[in-house]
Amino acid sequence: MRPELELGISDVEAFSLILKHLGLRPVFRYEKYRTAYSADEAGTVALDETPIGVFLELEGEADWIDHTAARLGFKESSYITDSYGRLYLEHCRRRRIQPTHMVFSGSGETVCSSPPKAGCNPPSSIAD
Repeated sequence: MRPELELGISDVEAFSLILKHLGLRPVFRYEKYRTAYSADEAGTVALDETPIGVFLELEGEADWIDHTAARLGFKESSYITDSYGRLYLEHCRRRRIQPTHMVFSGSGETVCSSPPKAGCNPPSSIAD
């Protein structure tokens, strides 16, 4: 399991400038629709709808994840632990398309296809 840190940002533009001044730049952007479910404080079940498919994400302690996955009919061998960036790169590789950003069509961004459209700038790397 990869550790995640989350915090609220009240001013996205100011925070983006802070990151830029630290020498960081955006390399990958993705969109998803998430529906979160919870029955107790131990964990969360999230249904993520993305441009490359629908994924179930379980967040909690390892024992809770294993127990909940089993209750939902999943075996540990079916777990996907890759990041959305890694899943998107594999999706593009299988379809022989140039990766850009994982966004829904109609989002206002140029979404690349095969062959790449003019104006598509694939990211130099997508971090896990």
